Amino acid sequence: MRSPKRNAPTPELATRMMGIAFIGAVAGHVEQVAHGASEQAILEKIKKQITKKFGSKGEAVVAGNMQVIQEGIESTQRVDYNDPAFADPFSNETKIPVRNVSLSASVSQTECASSCGLFDREYFNDIVATPFKNGTISEAPVLPGSGLFMPPGSAGAKDKGLFRRTVPVFDPNKCTGCMECALVCPDAAIPNSVHDIHELLSTGIAQLDITEAQRSTLREQIIPLTEGIRASYRQTRDDLAFHELVAAVGSKLSVRQATLSANFSKLAEVLSKYPVARTRPFFDAMEKSTPGTGGLFIANVDPWKCTGCLECVQVCGHGALKPQEQEPALLETLQNSFEFMSKMPNTPARFFEDATNADGDPKRLLLDRNNYYSTTGGHGGCRGCGEVTAIRQVMAANHAITDKRKHAHLAELEDLILALETKKASLSADETARSNRITDTIKTLEKRLYLYEGGPTGNGPAGAIIANSTGCSSVYASTFPFNAYKDPWVNSLFQDAQPLAKGIFEGIAAQALTDIRALRTAKLELADAYLPQKHDAEMRLLSSGQFTKEELTLLPNIITIGGDGATYDIGFGALSRILATNTPIKVVVLNTGAYSNTGGQASTSSFTGQDSDLSRIGKAHSGKFEARKELGLIASFHSNVFVCSTTTALHGHFLKNALACLTDMESPAVLDIYTPCQGENGVADNVSAKQGRMAVESRMNPVFVHDPRRGENLHDWFSLEGNPDPTQTWTTTTIEYRDDDNKLQFMKMPLTPAHFALTEIRFRKQFHPLADDATDPVQIHEFIDLPESERAGKTPFIYAADSHQKLIRLNVSPAIIALVEERRKNWHLLQYLDGQHVSKMSAEYKAGIAALQAQVQQSLKQHEDSLDSIARAMVELAASSKAPLDSLSIPIRNISDTAASIPAATSHSTSGAALVTIEDQTRCTNCKTCYQDIPEIFEKVQMLINGESREVAQIIPGALERIAVTPELKARIKRVSANCDAEIIK
Repeated sequence: MRSPKRNAPTPELATRMMGIAFIGAVAGHVEQVAHGASEQAILEKIKKQITKKFGSKGEAVVAGNMQVIQEGIESTQRVDYNDPAFADPFSNETKIPVRNVSLSASVSQTECASSCGLFDREYFNDIVATPFKNGTISEAPVLPGSGLFMPPGSAGAKDKGLFRRTVPVFDPNKCTGCMECALVCPDAAIPNSVHDIHELLSTGIAQLDITEAQRSTLREQIIPLTEGIRASYRQTRDDLAFHELVAAVGSKLSVRQATLSANFSKLAEVLSKYPVARTRPFFDAMEKSTPGTGGLFIANVDPWKCTGCLECVQVCGHGALKPQEQEPALLETLQNSFEFMSKMPNTPARFFEDATNADGDPKRLLLDRNNYYSTTGGHGGCRGCGEVTAIRQVMAANHAITDKRKHAHLAELEDLILALETKKASLSADETARSNRITDTIKTLEKRLYLYEGGPTGNGPAGAIIANSTGCSSVYASTFPFNAYKDPWVNSLFQDAQPLAKGIFEGIAAQALTDIRALRTAKLELADAYLPQKHDAEMRLLSSGQFTKEELTLLPNIITIGGDGATYDIGFGALSRILATNTPIKVVVLNTGAYSNTGGQASTSSFTGQDSDLSRIGKAHSGKFEARKELGLIASFHSNVFVCSTTTALHGHFLKNALACLTDMESPAVLDIYTPCQGENGVADNVSAKQGRMAVESRMNPVFVHDPRRGENLHDWFSLEGNPDPTQTWTTTTIEYRDDDNKLQFMKMPLTPAHFALTEIRFRKQFHPLADDATDPVQIHEFIDLPESERAGKTPFIYAADSHQKLIRLNVSPAIIALVEERRKNWHLLQYLDGQHVSKMSAEYKAGIAALQAQVQQSLKQHEDSLDSIARAMVELAASSKAPLDSLSIPIRNISDTAASIPAATSHSTSGAALVTIEDQTRCTNCKTCYQDIPEIFEKVQMLINGESREVAQIIPGALERIAVTPELKARIKRVSANCDAEIIK
């Protein structure tokens, strides 16, 4: 660890280069590798490979790697394994730590009863896992099949914090309760919780080293302490820490015992180890709605699961999480806090019970530990992996849905059994056949009730079965002996996850036939509607294809997981075949744009111009030259398939549509998720969410939904909600730079795929500084609008800011021009499918009709004026000259002469302007409440406030005129207004 830290070109590379040191250790000292070669010969051969792999990144990277390898050779020392010091296992006793990874495992793992057989965790640990971790697996007894099976959630026992150098530290005074840290963490390492005040006090009291009598006396003060703390919070928003408030309120209580007063101080000291935050969403808004219901929030770091990727710090807009170099005292602080959390009850249901409802806040489902830990930490993926974040959110959403179904079905079964027993007791003696039928039905439902209440494992039925294609997602999910899934999980071949899932579904459905028959029979009997001559045959011939939507929800969701290689490429045909059926399989695509597991080769999901294995940039080629395959669009044109192209970076869009996908029981459903891969895309460990959001905003990977259950035509089924400025070709971005006087300046410009490409190493070779003598420089968004004949002699470029925040111009290659044109074409196609041309024509048509109506009204008015003129003229002529009427000629103005003066009608009313407003934008604390929950109305922008660049929220220009106002939208706006940390949304 010391060598990489000393030689890495950047601190970020130090952790990744730890493995490089082992190359030296192995190549220099393992005979099977070295084959007697000299150290110099070994180093020369290794350098050729290092140069081939990293040479394009610069000599400093190659030199740094080689130095680490050489130090790896030098610092590896041979030892005699038969030395007495190694032979005696007790010769070097070390102090056993008070807390270890078992504490983390106890929180995240599901209990598994001993009757689980092969999947019994304790048996597996004794026979396989412990010897494996201790390096004595060759001495362990052979367990048949142990290489094929692992118990669920075994990864909870894995310590992933061993190589962490930096760790996030929570500051409750700055926390707004946005929950984004929990949403982006791939490691289940920062569970978010909301606690009742009295539970915090009770848990703290239980940990005090005092007599039971003193503890009992202190518990008697919980209610007055709670009321005093709550009253103090209502009166002020001062940044007084919770433990300080406990001490302050305790000192004001009317107690006459010196011991009790001293114990208040001890309690405050214990509570100081668990810093909780008073936030607007979880305390102020709740208290305002129903006094006494507010809770205190915490984002708690699990020191055994956190890898130090710092993704949570990156997304914490208010600075409540700060990176800090880990040292022993800080590690002990983290362990103390997590231990306290392990003794606290789960977040009260009132904070998350509506999360899966249409008008609920879906991110709150992660407050329920049962959902948050639907997959444990301890996976084998890279730090900051975007794929794992997506999997965790999908599985959490599925658990929230199926757990609610499970409890509802339990109540239904109990009611049915009771009602059937009552019905049976009411039958006459001659209704033997019916009585026997009801008896058999009761037996079947009682067995089902037993399985739902717990069954042999104690956990009840699984809410999902996962079929995983081979690839990154299968490797890190089953890095022996660790499996992070708590639902049944199976890995087959690279290309056949969907056919495998189809088989699993048919098998599960066949097993459910007996129970479905019993449920149908029960309802018919209770309605006195069971007709043997009709229903006996129907029940006997019942098949899974005849299950109702409600009956299908009683089955576990069958979910496939695979990368873009497994779904876009080699498994594409099998996927297409399954999408052509009505089997309700959920297809999760982890789209990194490369074969991440096998070296980063280009796939058909890769972008034009990217530098990948099989599509290298060199003298003959300029990276991948084909256009990207659009799997989401192809899937959409299979009959009746729900499709969502999305990213976890837009968690509101992601969770809302993940819930829709998981509840669609009428057909297959596809979630195509953009999941950045740090290693193959060439980005830092902490920017997965940042890159995912930018991929959407730049039109590189737009989000869309195809839902055939919505509306009657293609344009009703497609939605581009979630994309910024969906009616424009490009949205805008702001570059921050320093001028010649070092003053901060902003430059606003269209955000194109070229700007996205600049942020990733896979496109880096496509950009070069624009020469001072470049001919006729043109920004790329203007360049691609020019016809080919007018492009000659012009130099396309983009603006950027360098490492010193100076404004620079970068020349873009022809490959990047092709990329921008291809992505624009894809975006325009999506706009067409969204029906924007229809909406535009409709608006123009309505405006034209309104203008014609106005002209008709004007014509009628003129006609009335003309009649008045005629009448007056006739009277005047009759009175003066007695002239004949047919000699009169009265001019009437042509309507076209006045049309230009008639104001055109607008296509939208301005009533939406009163729907919601933001008062004093400079007070925004970037709590993210608004643009996370209602991205179709609010957006994040950069503002210069008091000389500093800050991220703040604003209402998207024109959004209120475009949006359809519904009761559900009004409810969401009301919730956002109540939760706004700065209280500026009205």
